[in-house]
Amino acid sequence: MKSHDHFFGRLEGFAVNEKNHLTLNSLDLVQLAQLSDRPLYVLNELVIRKNIRAYRQALSTYYPAESHIFYASKVFLNLGMCYLLNQEHTGLDVCSEGELFIANQTDFPHEKIIFHGNNKSQSELEKAIDANIFAIMVDNACELEDILKISESKNAITNVMIRINPVVEVDTHAYIATGVRESKFGVPIDDPSTWSLIELAFKSPFIHFKGIHFHLGSQITELTAYSQAIKKIISYIKRLHDKCIHVEALNIGGGLGAPYTIADQSLSIDGFIKELCQGICEEYQLNNLELPKLMIEPGRSIIASAGCTLYKIGHIKGDRSEILYAPVNGGMSDNLRPSLYQAEYSAAIANKMNWDGPTQKYKIVGKCCETGDVLIQKITLPQCSPGDVLVMFVTGAYQHALASNYNKHTLPGVLLVRDGAYEWLTKEQPYSDLIQHDLVPLHLRGRDKNLND
Repeated sequence: MKSHDHFFGRLEGFAVNEKNHLTLNSLDLVQLAQLSDRPLYVLNELVIRKNIRAYRQALSTYYPAESHIFYASKVFLNLGMCYLLNQEHTGLDVCSEGELFIANQTDFPHEKIIFHGNNKSQSELEKAIDANIFAIMVDNACELEDILKISESKNAITNVMIRINPVVEVDTHAYIATGVRESKFGVPIDDPSTWSLIELAFKSPFIHFKGIHFHLGSQITELTAYSQAIKKIISYIKRLHDKCIHVEALNIGGGLGAPYTIADQSLSIDGFIKELCQGICEEYQLNNLELPKLMIEPGRSIIASAGCTLYKIGHIKGDRSEILYAPVNGGMSDNLRPSLYQAEYSAAIANKMNWDGPTQKYKIVGKCCETGDVLIQKITLPQCSPGDVLVMFVTGAYQHALASNYNKHTLPGVLLVRDGAYEWLTKEQPYSDLIQHDLVPLHLRGRDKNLND
């Protein structure tokens, strides 16, 4: 298997060195894998910054009015990522008190934060209001009532946008589609109560109604649904305008897909933004409206392709005439996506690049005690041996974010790779963390105590 046969040839920063080892930004991934007995998440800082700048450049090129980028922090967030985003003058989209807490630990500018979620707690709303963030994305009428009560009690004016569900079908997995009628997110565009909700927000002295938000879902690879949603949303904004309700900002969410395998197709960031901006500008012109501030919330398309995960092959078994099981030292505890919604990935054996020996079909399985713990259903690789380093590509989004301590596996560390250098972004979790919050009731400590006493 020559290097050009591998999916990594479509990604930035990867090459093969004189040892026939896979490298990233000149760093030998086989050597990096030896830093831990657990899997390792690796993020390419250069690609993250390049993707952010591609969004900024595209918006500057294709949208003639003000625009803002808010990184969808649910895909991956820690302290270092907050600092990087701030350096890149990028806003932050949070959807929990925990994500807001992390942002606050880095003194992330509150005016560059938006708060999402379909069931925000009283505490979350109070903290967002106290911080005077860019806007709270209001999901429902009950939430707006809570915001009004809190704002009035604090004599504060709270920035809000209303999340509208445009009710369009999206070609993506049902679990990550958010613009369909059955979605738990937002208020339906065709529900009369949505109009009343917006009027209430617009007229309240304790609310600054900034505009409309919609989001269609994740891993979107074609723009038909986006075009439909834009037409419906801007037509709705026109009706609001005619009733003297001003929409100063339009948030179109994120959702641009990432190619995970050689068969996957995806728009470039430039192509994605170009088509969306052209559609928005055309619709606003047709409706004789002034262009709003445009907001976008990319996540996966910024960081997915910047990430890879390093695993070690373990005890191989099976009939060599069929697919062999190749287990790795991780699994669904560090990458839930294949088990959660059958996500597909590509991989390579980092210490056997430019391989001209025998190959074999493998099922890449994890070490969790679940039949469904399968990372790759079928892949052809060089004949594997225990200790080989398997690199799974495009793992920057949602792997670390969805990781768990299932089977009491510890969470992998995260390495940030620059040009020929790396630093830890998150340390590997120590085993002591697994019991740090455990308490043993006193009656359980006495070995001979009669429980009937």
